Amino acid sequence: MEILITRSERVVRMSLIGDLDLIGLGTLRAAVREVTTPDLGTWGKPRPAAKVPGHIYLDLAKVEFIDCAGARTLVWVAARMRGRVTILNPSPLVGRVLALLEFDRFLTIVERGDTLIGDVPHSTHASPEPFRRRDGSPSDDPVASDSGGSADREARPPRLAGPA
Repeated sequence: MEILITRSERVVRMSLIGDLDLIGLGTLRAAVREVTTPDLGTWGKPRPAAKVPGHIYLDLAKVEFIDCAGARTLVWVAARMRGRVTILNPSPLVGRVLALLEFDRFLTIVERGDTLIGDVPHSTHASPEPFRRRDGSPSDDPVASDSGGSADREARPPRLAGPA
């Protein structure tokens, strides 16, 4: 799997190319860890310029195959970003798999032709406006640190709402 990363001030767009399966998921997890972990200075404190993105857009237009491990990784990304993730342009097969798994109930999935609210960075353009959720609230706040730490958060899989 190959990932092209484009950043603007507050959002990151990751264009995935290849198969999102057990073999390729390590690449996506490493890329998400890289963009969501602030760059630490010499004393272990984040540098002033180091910013964690307020939102991640995952462009799946060039992903032709996804298996359960790849789908689970999308849930992991959403949990790590506390829901501030949008899936863009899933290919027909990937979109169908996500719909069958009912991931469209808790992940924001934008098909081709839909419009977005806020800025989505492209390689030639990055808007200075912050991303805003549909309810108008800003989502450009940095990821707050957990008491459990990022290693603990990665070890625990996110819980999905379901029948009790």
